[in-house]
Amino acid sequence: EIPSLKLKAHCSFDGWFREAFSSKELGANIDNSKTTVRIFSPRAEQVKLYLYKGRNDKKAYQVKNLKQDEDGVWEIVIPEDLHGVYYDFTVHGAKEPGNHFYETNPVHISDPYTRVSDDTWGKGRIWRRTKPATPLKNGIPKMEDVIAYEVHVQDFTDLLPVKKNLKGTIKAMTIPGLRNKRGQKIGFDYLVDLGINTVHLMPVQEYVHFPTNDWKASFGEDAYMKSQGINEENYQWGYRTSHAFAVESRYRSKGSEPGQERAEFRDLVQAFHNKGIAVIIDIVPNHTAENMDGNFWSFHFNVLGKQYYYRTKNFKHIGAYGNEVKTENRPMVQRWLIDQCQHYIKEFGIDGFRIDLAGQIDEQTLKALKTAIGEDKIVYGEAWIGSNDPNFENNPDWDWYKADAPITFFQDDSRNAFKGPVFELKDPKKDRGWPGGKYDERANVMKGLANKFPDDKTPLSGISYLDIHDNFALADQFGKNFDGRNEVHQDLYKIAVTLLYTTLGPIVTHGGSEIMRSKASAPLKEVVKQTKKGFKVYMHGYRDSYNHRKANHFLWEQVGQRPKGQNVNDYRNMQAFWRGMNRFRLSEYGKVFRVAQSVPKDYYRFMAPQNRPDVLGYLVDNKVLVLFNAGKQGYDFKNIQLPNGRWKQVANNDQVNHLKGVGKSLKGGKSLNFKLKGERLGIWVKE
Repeated sequence: EIPSLKLKAHCSFDGWFREAFSSKELGANIDNSKTTVRIFSPRAEQVKLYLYKGRNDKKAYQVKNLKQDEDGVWEIVIPEDLHGVYYDFTVHGAKEPGNHFYETNPVHISDPYTRVSDDTWGKGRIWRRTKPATPLKNGIPKMEDVIAYEVHVQDFTDLLPVKKNLKGTIKAMTIPGLRNKRGQKIGFDYLVDLGINTVHLMPVQEYVHFPTNDWKASFGEDAYMKSQGINEENYQWGYRTSHAFAVESRYRSKGSEPGQERAEFRDLVQAFHNKGIAVIIDIVPNHTAENMDGNFWSFHFNVLGKQYYYRTKNFKHIGAYGNEVKTENRPMVQRWLIDQCQHYIKEFGIDGFRIDLAGQIDEQTLKALKTAIGEDKIVYGEAWIGSNDPNFENNPDWDWYKADAPITFFQDDSRNAFKGPVFELKDPKKDRGWPGGKYDERANVMKGLANKFPDDKTPLSGISYLDIHDNFALADQFGKNFDGRNEVHQDLYKIAVTLLYTTLGPIVTHGGSEIMRSKASAPLKEVVKQTKKGFKVYMHGYRDSYNHRKANHFLWEQVGQRPKGQNVNDYRNMQAFWRGMNRFRLSEYGKVFRVAQSVPKDYYRFMAPQNRPDVLGYLVDNKVLVLFNAGKQGYDFKNIQLPNGRWKQVANNDQVNHLKGVGKSLKGGKSLNFKLKGERLGIWVKE
């Protein structure tokens, strides 16, 4: 400021911020009967720590001043084991634009590194380190071998026949011996029996829910909210992380002590490891919960240093989800991302990460993350939806997309060819990909199978999939009138599944698609509600069911169900088909698809008759033959040359069995003809 000239200018702290760094362990940590508390806030002038005996105590039993070191870390060492003590902070500093210190925003904040957060709002809890699960006996699956199964804890467990206090919890996911009324395996045994090798958990880090008292008072008697199972409490998928180092507190056994969720989550990892199944978690580091749905909450980063932790413009947040976390030019934010991943490895023993909206995390940070956690870890994420910051987008060292991806990306090009678009469904002939009638997608199907899209440098560049939590469920996309609850076009559905399972590199499936899980009970309309305290709630129906509880349920009583009355879906057969595909892909025969390096041009020998764009065949590495007829009219594949040897059919529309086979064996070494009826598939393998 130059008073004589009446001139004022705001100073940028970027030069300092891009250099400020400390390697000291942050958070509240107990070692040798001492508790060390550290929190990073470079521009704060004072930080006070408050200690409480109980979560709801209004008055602290001790208040302590932290001391700042030269790197912006505020710290104190207390010569006591404070396990179980609740704590929070006040952060004090200058009254300047962009600052939200106590002087202008008189609130207490929680620790972004807290191990225990009881429902986000309020204090954290000091907790001892968790002893991790033991590693997988045979190691983490190689990326090319991954068959991941994306699943949400609450969706999977809400309707399991377990005690009421376990419904919707981590613990319910691993209870063995559960059966439905048909005697079919459900829950943990069901998942183990399915044959996948990686469980991909949707967010399990502490995430914000709207406060239950306000929610229930607002919607307890609301007819729409009742119909969706969300009138009693707020349901979320969890893409609104509030405390990255804490396990979601609503997932612990009901009535248990806050912090118990940590042991229960470790036990979940151990249970799957004991069955040879890797566990990865979905992390959401590109934005935080503090500004979701147009709100401004002061959980921690907004107070500790909004200009440091977030991308801003004119001191205000930017970003489609309320804010954008700034990993570039902020070493301690980059460290926060790496620290949370290392935390879940060191304290729980997990095997990798799916990164939400990874395209908003700078390329250098993602490279640093992979180096820090080890190349054996499974890592993939979303490349789409870039930053709202033009400085980020215009810097080639930060911005990235599929061509220069630092991690494995979701391969949406093959997805569109295999099963159609994701945002809007209008015409069954156009909106179900090549299997459903958009036959001009055949060339893209071939590219997707053989890993030949321009951005595919190797089969590990992308991870292939059909549906995922976002957008429409696969069963609804192939359902009558785009509603899969009673009638899915199962033959075309199986063609799409077979395309996925005969493509190169890793694959991920959406939990429940193997039993045609529909989400169509959530009406396809836009609904906006508001709580009594003024929080707005936006609902989109089954095109994006992120806050509809009922629509996302696993209907366990349908497991093993045959066509029944108006419901013509054969859930029993579809589950068996999918289970067979998992076993086939992970067998010796399936090795032709589980490759890490680029393959020769003739690795897939395609049969694509020009006069029948609805027909496709391919011979993979001279070892696996796959034939499809997606049209209604039969087709004769003529003069197919198979190498010498015995060829066993392992799949058709009815079943997949790579051990016993599903039809007559053939002799290679000569020209063969294959007749395929309409909407049929077949797979043969060289024995």
